[in-house]
Amino acid sequence: MSASASVADSLTALAEAAGVAPRWIDAHGRRRDTPAETLRAVLAAMDLPADTPAQARDSLARLALPASQPPALTIVRTGHSVQLPGVRAGRYLVHYEDGTCDEGQATGAGDDACLQAPDRPGYHLLELAGRQYALAVAPGRCPSPAQLLQDDSPRAWGIAAQIHSLRRADPSAPAAGGYGDFGALADLAEQAGRLGADALAVSPMHAMFSARPAACSPYSPSSRLFLNVLYADPGAVFGADEVRSAMAAVDAAGRAAALEQACLVDWQAAGARRLALLRKLYDRFERAAPALRDACARFREAGGDTLQNHAVFEVLHERHATDWRQWPDALRDPRSSRARGFGAAHEQEVGFHIFMQWLARASLGSVQARARQAGMRLGLIADLAVGTDPRGSHAWSRQAEIIEGLSIGAPPDLFNPAGQQWGLAAFSPHALQERGYSAFIEMLRAVLADTGGLRIDHILGLARLWVVPAGASPEAGAYLRYPLNPLLDLVALEAWRHRALIVGENLGTVPEGFNERLAERGILGTSVLWFQTAAPPVRPPSGTSAAFLAPGEWPADAIAMPTTHDLPTLRGWWEGRDLQWRARLGAAPAVNTQALAERQAQRSSLWSGLRAAGLVQGDTPPQTAPIAAMLGFVAATPAPLMLAPLEDLAAVADQPNLPGTTTEHPNWRQRLPRTSGNLLQDPALRARIEAITAARRSA
Repeated sequence: MSASASVADSLTALAEAAGVAPRWIDAHGRRRDTPAETLRAVLAAMDLPADTPAQARDSLARLALPASQPPALTIVRTGHSVQLPGVRAGRYLVHYEDGTCDEGQATGAGDDACLQAPDRPGYHLLELAGRQYALAVAPGRCPSPAQLLQDDSPRAWGIAAQIHSLRRADPSAPAAGGYGDFGALADLAEQAGRLGADALAVSPMHAMFSARPAACSPYSPSSRLFLNVLYADPGAVFGADEVRSAMAAVDAAGRAAALEQACLVDWQAAGARRLALLRKLYDRFERAAPALRDACARFREAGGDTLQNHAVFEVLHERHATDWRQWPDALRDPRSSRARGFGAAHEQEVGFHIFMQWLARASLGSVQARARQAGMRLGLIADLAVGTDPRGSHAWSRQAEIIEGLSIGAPPDLFNPAGQQWGLAAFSPHALQERGYSAFIEMLRAVLADTGGLRIDHILGLARLWVVPAGASPEAGAYLRYPLNPLLDLVALEAWRHRALIVGENLGTVPEGFNERLAERGILGTSVLWFQTAAPPVRPPSGTSAAFLAPGEWPADAIAMPTTHDLPTLRGWWEGRDLQWRARLGAAPAVNTQALAERQAQRSSLWSGLRAAGLVQGDTPPQTAPIAAMLGFVAATPAPLMLAPLEDLAAVADQPNLPGTTTEHPNWRQRLPRTSGNLLQDPALRARIEAITAARRSA
């Protein structure tokens, strides 16, 4: 064997053992080999150096070392067996999380014990042969739509909304000031519930950077463990009079009213004003009712070190205004005494950030309560971003579980031939397992609190993530494998504990068999109108288009949506607004004849589908988008839940986010034209909702 072959073999063996794919299949079905330099860079980021064959062998030997202690967490499903290698069979005792106990006899030959998993889902403790094992016992499936909606054949519908875009039902509300918050969300939930909606899906509510309000993409959060404090609705806790008094003290010039009337969010100005309002309320908090002070104190105690660390990070980030990786050594460690205290003034600031988190959590709970009171059977469906900003609180406080030096992205595909790099940090799959998946579990619990469901963005990441080494182009990445079955088990367990619907955003290059795995575990996929065609949605010959699938041919194990926040709205697609943006931003030289011909063919194809479904009449597509018919088309599918983006109900032309842009397009800044009350009472919007409800009833 040649020296070069030996080097390649050792590198490949290490990559496969570490879960880094040496080869992969691209969107065109072609086998691709991951370059050796990419494999080395990814492995190095995982603390597995492989610059030489000797290093690769040493790293491989470290991975292969047998465990001397029980695993940090043993995950098993009810009805399955628990395998305990290295332990002799004998009597065992299970301590259930509810305080009760059970005992039994493990079987097995030699040093490999086996026992039946408890039939109670939960986190339990197993004792056998003088050892203790932490058990996570998952149900076979997540709660089904039929169970949650109490309907054998559910035909529910709901609204998808971008929180920042909302306007208060009462524009003179004291906290209104330039963007939507949990108060505006509660208004929408209440009114949508009265119209028959069962769900309100929202953009991610994760914590952002208080010191950088202009960093507004909800999919690039500072932490997925906490909430965006700018969304906190102080009126839900303190009442309108107290908030009005505080607002008058910080907004004597009445600037908030002008911000509220604007078409686009000025995050820097509006965020600073909201933080000033919250600080004024905090400064007065020592005079608040004892019940409120006690509630905040209990919240702080329950949050423990995790909440404390986040608040400390916020204070340090505001003071240093840089990436935490450039902070002094003592501050880069969350456990450092210097990072935790600089005297009374520091503690006051930490307390302020904990106070804001308390307000945000309390007001989010109010949203869900009002949604359920208005008749929603599910209420809020939260959104879990695929990663976090590596400069943020989550990466700082969970350094051992976050991979440094790699960015999550996507390989080249039919829609993004250059690939994508999202600048987000990912969990280390090996650190997750070594630490009993604690970071993943606490994240699930954080996003499932005060909601009726969860959408997992890019759920493909539970099986594999495309990771790009620092400084490399997106196409120079590699797939990193994750322990799919244990992660799905934990999702099912937490969904069971929270009685929550789970939806996976499974769009993109889907591994073979992945969708079937989701269906087996009771996780709904996502079907989007633009991709529901009889052939893959590739670029067709000029003037032709693949037929859109009839509603009855859509999957029954996925939610149905006309579009998403990253794709054209119904009106925008019909009018070719996305083509115009591409030309304006230089992604295409112009709105050329071929692109226009293709869109015209697609419109004709969709129009034919609408006509076949009995939703429109006539042979020629109109110039104005038939939004009600398009929504009715999606609603007529067998999906147990159909979600209508509020932008489509309101006939908005531009999508909330245009991937691949930052400041070039008003991403995450567009506001709806009217307040929730006026919007949902608009005759055209009500007609679109009636088209949805009629299709849901008749399908």
